[in-house]
Amino acid sequence: MRDLRLALPVAIAWATLAALSPHAAALPSATLVCALTACACLLAGHRASAHGRDRTAAVLRTAAVGLGFAVPLIAGAAAATAAPLDACDAMSLVVLGGTTPAEVLVTGCDGAALSAGMPPSALLLRADASLAIGATAVGSCDAWLDGSRWLLACDRLEVSEPAAWASWASPLRDGLLAASAQLPGAGGELLPGLAIGDERRVSPALRTAMLDAGLSHLTAVSGANCVIVVGAAFHAAAALGARRALRVGVAGVALVGFVLLVTPEPSVVRAGTMAVIALVGLVTGRRAGAIAVLSLAVLIVLAVQPHLATSAGFALSALATAGLIVHGRAIAGTLARVLPMPLAALIAVPTAAQLWCLPVLVGLDARVSIMAVLANLLAGPAAPLVTVVGLAACLAAPLAPAVGIGLAWIAWLPAAWIAHVAMLAQQLPGSQTPWPAAPWGVVAASAMLAAVVLGHARGRLLRGLAVAGVVALVAGGAAAWPAVRLGALADWSIAQCDVGQGSATVVRSGGATVLVDAGREPGPIDRCLRMLGVARVDLLVLTHFDVDHAGGAPSLAGRIGTLVHGPLDERAVPVVAELEAAGATAIEARRGDAWQLGDVRVEALWPIGDEPPGNDASVAVAIDLPSTVGGGDGLELVVLGDLGAEAQSRMLRAGVTAPAAIVVVAHHGSADQLPGLYRRLGASVGLVGVGPNEYGHPTDAALRLVRETGGAPLRTDELGTIALAVDAQGVRVWSERVGGPP
Repeated sequence: MRDLRLALPVAIAWATLAALSPHAAALPSATLVCALTACACLLAGHRASAHGRDRTAAVLRTAAVGLGFAVPLIAGAAAATAAPLDACDAMSLVVLGGTTPAEVLVTGCDGAALSAGMPPSALLLRADASLAIGATAVGSCDAWLDGSRWLLACDRLEVSEPAAWASWASPLRDGLLAASAQLPGAGGELLPGLAIGDERRVSPALRTAMLDAGLSHLTAVSGANCVIVVGAAFHAAAALGARRALRVGVAGVALVGFVLLVTPEPSVVRAGTMAVIALVGLVTGRRAGAIAVLSLAVLIVLAVQPHLATSAGFALSALATAGLIVHGRAIAGTLARVLPMPLAALIAVPTAAQLWCLPVLVGLDARVSIMAVLANLLAGPAAPLVTVVGLAACLAAPLAPAVGIGLAWIAWLPAAWIAHVAMLAQQLPGSQTPWPAAPWGVVAASAMLAAVVLGHARGRLLRGLAVAGVVALVAGGAAAWPAVRLGALADWSIAQCDVGQGSATVVRSGGATVLVDAGREPGPIDRCLRMLGVARVDLLVLTHFDVDHAGGAPSLAGRIGTLVHGPLDERAVPVVAELEAAGATAIEARRGDAWQLGDVRVEALWPIGDEPPGNDASVAVAIDLPSTVGGGDGLELVVLGDLGAEAQSRMLRAGVTAPAAIVVVAHHGSADQLPGLYRRLGASVGLVGVGPNEYGHPTDAALRLVRETGGAPLRTDELGTIALAVDAQGVRVWSERVGGPP
């Protein structure tokens, strides 16, 4: 119980800092407050009753100490965001705005002044982990916090040589990339990430597979990697006969070099700080428990960098470590009653980490992977081998390229194994199971954690795990019920969301997701995306800015990669600005523009550029997907927005790819349609996004036109959300309300 004297107040201080930070995002703050404060108070109360003291007094005393820790942390955060930013010597930044971001290390900012909003500027800089080249930002600069990253905007940037401490590691990182460049397949892509956290070669599809399988933590360098490096350096010095102080010094130098090599991401900062505390304990002979070391490390890191209180990466790193410390051995002991201890230990590690991280994970993405434990069980043993051999290849590559390449080939085999485990786990049922969205999903995950923590504290861990399992079944069942009604969704390619009187079409293939329009309000589109298991949209197309097509788009802020839109009007500017501020790249579409997302191709068919904003300037797109049936031409979808017959005629004369398997009927099935266009498309399915309305949509004429040109009209007002897949029999259809083909 001694460790808890520091752990409980630090948990409350962290949660308080996150909640009160002026730059705190609501979701991580709520997650931390729910998970950390609840568990801290539960443990404080149990600790008091175990010693025969008043439980309420113990909880209040613990909270008071935690708030006492929080006050200087909050003051430090306020000072950091209020004072002018005169220098950025140790800040790694990325220049945004070009087609390829340029990595820089800013060595000075003249005349910088912080601002809480997005300032207008010619140049935007964002803090990143990479240290590539030096630079000096000159002229008018503004800076503000975005989660755990600094954002700066400066008039211009002058490139200069980097500092020596920042530049020495670049050849090593580049050497490992060169040594692994000839390695085949996903193993070659993944090797640098597993060894030193360098994910530059990881493809979007593989990155998505690692995320879906719960294995993305393996490419986020943290505690295990630091332990390997520090332990290897310490024991190497011991083998040479060095005394304890010298051994610790050698381990410390190795640790600092490793942190600079892999770049100081939040997880690395946490792990490195813990390692330094442990090394100091070795020198002084005063060793503390693991929870105390973790707590002190969190307190030190937050004192130096208070903005990390709202960093999801830092939270996940600290919570996973706490889970391993608190419950790793206990869960292994419980499982060992029915399993061999080695197998029980392998299962316990990912289970404990996943349990403690779950409140943050479901706050970020309302899905859980029930395959994550199995995937980690299979992939986990290979990770240390990749780390050790890959790091050796990294160090050897600049000095002896042939040796580096040979070591990279040795590390490739376990890296390829991990990559294939991720890709296989992604395809298995349950790889991404729906979970209630925030706040209830966070509350349910926090309740699971609290049940296990309290059960363990009372010596009834098995009962706590059972309660957590019941909560998980109830929460997962509630979230999954709409998808169960929708039917077999494993192989859907296209879905028309039921968003009422509005339109929203989802297309997915491999790791890429495209959304065309977002309906009238946030609620319906969020519900549909959760049902379909879509967390992030790589490409959002807003055909035009009528509220029934673009009203729900702001709810997707922070989850969009690229935004494609039509001509802007006064309604459009704030929508586009909000999505850009959250990280989306906005592009105004013109006929002939095309975007390739993995194996998905999106081509703009309209407008040609001379139309005023409105229905007839809607962005019409053709979307090609790879064939799922033996090498065919693929499945093509055409979405027509709200184009009327005249605009459809102009588009047809300009040229339309034909035929299309599926068409989203223009303007919710209004009567203003061009029969020649639908005959040219010859679609077998006509999707109609429609709800209760006063316009008479869809009209009998539009439905008859779809039938006469060989298609089956499918309406969201009758069927709910509609999902489609393609196989040897053609297009297969499921609906939310009917289940099978209507």
